[in-house]
Amino acid sequence: MAQRDELIAQIMAAHHRLQLLFASDRSDPLFESQLTVPQLKILLLLYLHGGTSGQELSQVLGVRMATVTGIVDRLVAHRFVSRREDPQDRRVRRVELTGPGRRLIDTIVTAGTDRQARILARLELDDLRTVAVAADLMVTAAETDAADTNSSAGGRSGQARSGQVECAGGQ
Repeated sequence: MAQRDELIAQIMAAHHRLQLLFASDRSDPLFESQLTVPQLKILLLLYLHGGTSGQELSQVLGVRMATVTGIVDRLVAHRFVSRREDPQDRRVRRVELTGPGRRLIDTIVTAGTDRQARILARLELDDLRTVAVAADLMVTAAETDAADTNSSAGGRSGQARSGQVECAGGQ
């Protein structure tokens, strides 16, 4: 078991070094954004889970509804999100990403993809095969972990897949 722990520590250290190298790239679109962290959180939640109500955003972010309303108002003014009436309940307003909002988050989420491709291009074919196998193993483990986490959270994962944000306190 000690060897396993040592290998995990070695991999984590290498991953941390890569994160620092990527974070030092000031051309990242996140650095160009003038949005606040709460605004970015809402955009990312909508990007990952689709349209949702302000009440659901309030629960997920752990803030009052009035706070969410103000944040969403500013995002609407920037044309990154829109509000529309919920077809099942006319009293509820759904918040959704607009085209510009989706493009902004796409750009932020995929930042570093070109740099990663350049780095991979420096590797020999056998090393690329090793990285490909390792990447597949990591994705499989991450998917299993996500499934385990969702099933232990009381089955709320269905809400996220159906386009609603999971409401689990301040997560």
